[in-house]
Amino acid sequence: MPDRALALTADHGPSGAVVLRLTGVLDHLTAARFRRAVEEIPLRAESPLVLDMSRLSFCDSVGLTELLLAHRRARTASTSVLLVGVSRELGHLLELTGVDRVLTAEEGPVGGGPGDGSRPARG
Repeated sequence: MPDRALALTADHGPSGAVVLRLTGVLDHLTAARFRRAVEEIPLRAESPLVLDMSRLSFCDSVGLTELLLAHRRARTASTSVLLVGVSRELGHLLELTGVDRVLTAEEGPVGGGPGDGSRPARG
């Protein structure tokens, strides 16, 4: 059973985008904490909300819902959500559920963002 903790740290990337790093588990027990963190981030139309998933060990359906709600909030602010550092397992889950058609996700090492050579998150 995965450790049910979720650590969240926010920083600004080189392009000025807010990068929220998730460490641990995003599930029914930690979803509200993630939602509050996303709601506290000031979103700007000129830069996406980058979610660094490279240290996320588990995500359930409630976690996926929270990712979609973050996407909705970003769209309301005329911006987007970019998932980076997506594991093969999470990429496969995004594909199976169709969430990969809504969210932009990149597998592999966390780089500078789109166009950094990362490949799309596909199983």
